[in-house]
Amino acid sequence: MTNSFIVAQHSSEGRLILAVCDSDIHGKKFEEKGVVLDLSSKFYHGEEKEAIAIEKLMLHAYTIHAVGKNAVAIATKLGLAAKEDIKVVAGVPHVQILML
Repeated sequence: MTNSFIVAQHSSEGRLILAVCDSDIHGKKFEEKGVVLDLSSKFYHGEEKEAIAIEKLMLHAYTIHAVGKNAVAIATKLGLAAKEDIKVVAGVPHVQILML
């Protein structure tokens, strides 16, 4: 598992929105069958953090966009995402989570 992630923290109406991606794929663009994951977009610009920090942030977020094998694995480990929620684009898994 990679030791670092790029995390962008956004806010909407006082709620935390996280964009988390594995650091080794940050800044890249993946496309398959008309679906695009653009990890170079401003939405994914953030800070490098370790897994333990990611876990804490995910547990307090309202919305999470996790991209990459390791970021998705953390969301799954925490029980925030199920296998059937995970989508794959050009071999890159991603999941969007909305806490209610």
